Amino acid sequence: MGALRSFLLSYPEILLAALCFLSFAVFRLALRTRRGLAPVSWPVVGMIPFVFGNLDRLLDATTDALRESGCTFMFRGPWLARADLLVTCDPAAVHHCLAANHGNYDKGRDFAEMFDVVGDGMLVADAASWARQRLVAATVFGTPAFRSFVLSTVQRQAERLLVPFLDRAAAAAREVELEDVFMRFSLDVSYASVFAADLDSLSIAAAAAPFPPFGQATRVASEAVLFRHVVPAWWWKLLRWLNIGIERRLAEAKAVLDEFVYREIAKRKSQPLSVAGSQGEGGDFLSMYMAWPRDPGMTDRQRDQFLRDAAVGYMFAAKDLIAAALTWFFYMLCTHPHVEAKILNELKSLHPTATVRSTGGGEHAVFDSDTLRSASYLHAAVLETLRLFPPAPFEEKEALGDDVLPDGTRVAKGTPVIFCIYAMGRIEGIWGGGCHEFRPERWLSGSGRVRHEPSHKFAAFNCGPRSCLGKNLGLSNLKIAAAAIIYNFRVELVDGHVVEPQNSVVLHTKNGLRVRVMRREAA
Repeated sequence: MGALRSFLLSYPEILLAALCFLSFAVFRLALRTRRGLAPVSWPVVGMIPFVFGNLDRLLDATTDALRESGCTFMFRGPWLARADLLVTCDPAAVHHCLAANHGNYDKGRDFAEMFDVVGDGMLVADAASWARQRLVAATVFGTPAFRSFVLSTVQRQAERLLVPFLDRAAAAAREVELEDVFMRFSLDVSYASVFAADLDSLSIAAAAAPFPPFGQATRVASEAVLFRHVVPAWWWKLLRWLNIGIERRLAEAKAVLDEFVYREIAKRKSQPLSVAGSQGEGGDFLSMYMAWPRDPGMTDRQRDQFLRDAAVGYMFAAKDLIAAALTWFFYMLCTHPHVEAKILNELKSLHPTATVRSTGGGEHAVFDSDTLRSASYLHAAVLETLRLFPPAPFEEKEALGDDVLPDGTRVAKGTPVIFCIYAMGRIEGIWGGGCHEFRPERWLSGSGRVRHEPSHKFAAFNCGPRSCLGKNLGLSNLKIAAAAIIYNFRVELVDGHVVEPQNSVVLHTKNGLRVRVMRREAA
């Protein structure tokens, strides 16, 4: 035995070759057994074969694994890679980590580095910085002027962009890639909400052209963040150091975002706000933030960076999430026409707020958020979509100290914890035997009012102190756009088009949502 040990130490390449051979052999075996529900921790490579063996259905495979393991399991990474992490969809664990014991779970430096495109904004801030930023954001989001501005912006963009675009597509009887439409619409809404200016990427003239530079930059940034999540950290950091590949495109995208945002900040600073604007009554996001009392310890540069990070963070939180939610909502309606019929009947009982002169099909109607408050079934259908297809399919934290979860699972300091929100809506023990069914009625009480579910069970808007401040605005945004489409158009899925979730930090589709849009007869 001693001779063998001495031989291997003298010729380490033989030991390395043996380990590589063993790893590839295990990897091949794992691929052959890829449909096993619970991931197996193999020698050397850990559970990596489970990931590669299920790349085409990673979210669903993770859901199966969580169901098999009782809602929580430890994912083991390759040996010496320090890539172990805890995966859970247990509502008790969600409540414990995100609410009851939230002080022990933070975003962590690795998460902040992966999302460096948003700078030091609230999405990635540590506890101390987050508390200060949360105070500002809570005040802004709670201001009637801001809420009114955002909701009127959504309605205005639906009137002047979304409805005319779909009307033109219906008149031409051509297929539409609806997810791209929603991406452009959401970009136009979020851009106008932040800067009080129109980008018009969904205008009839611009919709056939490539995304405008600002919109393209946000797309590249989202793709780069996803890439950083699915490859080893050393790989994307090497690409960043070499300034090649997607990391180079990300650097260019950040430069575009910085140019746009800093230019707008400089423009605002050179034109002092009016008396009303100085009190934050301009309504748009940037005006509200610029009106916030300045921290005496901040330099001009730090102040500008604070404004930049807040604006970019809002864009990322609003744009892609709303677009993804609308995409899955209309996919559900296309595959559940009886739900669409119920929503349409509900909308017909309401009075539209505005009319849109179309390009030959008469006038179309648009509803405002106040009118849609009584549309309980529409609200329930939106919530049911978010239960099955949460736009942010997982939440990530890092344990700041040793802990024990309610089910007895031990969490060591420094362990990343992944809360699989996508899986939560598909576990029978959480939502019952019909959890896979799209059934808006589960959200309605016997009197027809919308039923409340605790956020640790329905975590689409996070849970605890970091719950989404824009929840109500986001739901209103979804309902205004959805009602405008359902009331005026019939949307049908193109025959043979397969719609599946993409493995992403935002739940986009793999192949888009290809549909045909037809004008409804006067509703």
